[in-house]
Amino acid sequence: MSVSSSSTATTARLLPGGPVADRVLAEVAEGVAELRAAGVTPALATVLVGEDDASAGYIRIKQRQAALLGFASPHVHLPGSASQADLEAVLADFTADRGVHGVLVQHPVPGHLDYDRALQVLDPDKDVDGMHPVNMGRLALGLPGPLPCTPAGIEALLAFHGVPVAGREVVILGRGATLGRPLAMLLAQKRPTANAAVTVVHTGVADWPRYT
Repeated sequence: MSVSSSSTATTARLLPGGPVADRVLAEVAEGVAELRAAGVTPALATVLVGEDDASAGYIRIKQRQAALLGFASPHVHLPGSASQADLEAVLADFTADRGVHGVLVQHPVPGHLDYDRALQVLDPDKDVDGMHPVNMGRLALGLPGPLPCTPAGIEALLAFHGVPVAGREVVILGRGATLGRPLAMLLAQKRPTANAAVTVVHTGVADWPRYT
């Protein structure tokens, strides 16, 4: 992604994510403490299908962070041979469980499974990745709802480091459903940390470097 004004050239700049993460985690810890004081223990459920080492590592990080912040992290690990019905049954159970407030299906899932179809079984308000069709629709309309994590993180990173976006030209490389597309919708919304003129270039644009 590149950000520029029509009259000012920009150079690459490293934006450390550590300070942003520290601030977010501190805010989450405060929220968790308030909920626990009110008798509610927040719970983020995770689902892993198969034995992908990287995915298992991400799950461990999430569980460790949950423990540090003081919320529950129920986990279901399905074998790589699990069927579509198996995955959807787990998501249906978490949707029905009032003690679970958010659910994350670790991506990617094995090739024989339809991640998007399974996600539709989940309550959109528990979809912490913001990838449920309802949440993507909310994003497109500027309505409140869970946001895709990486695009939201990029906006937070730019805002934290004082990179002005409003009124500027932003070029996004890629139109994928998990990053490029939602990031374009997010940065085009009318608010101080967004409100940009967004251009999306992708594999269908032969001369994409000229846009950056």
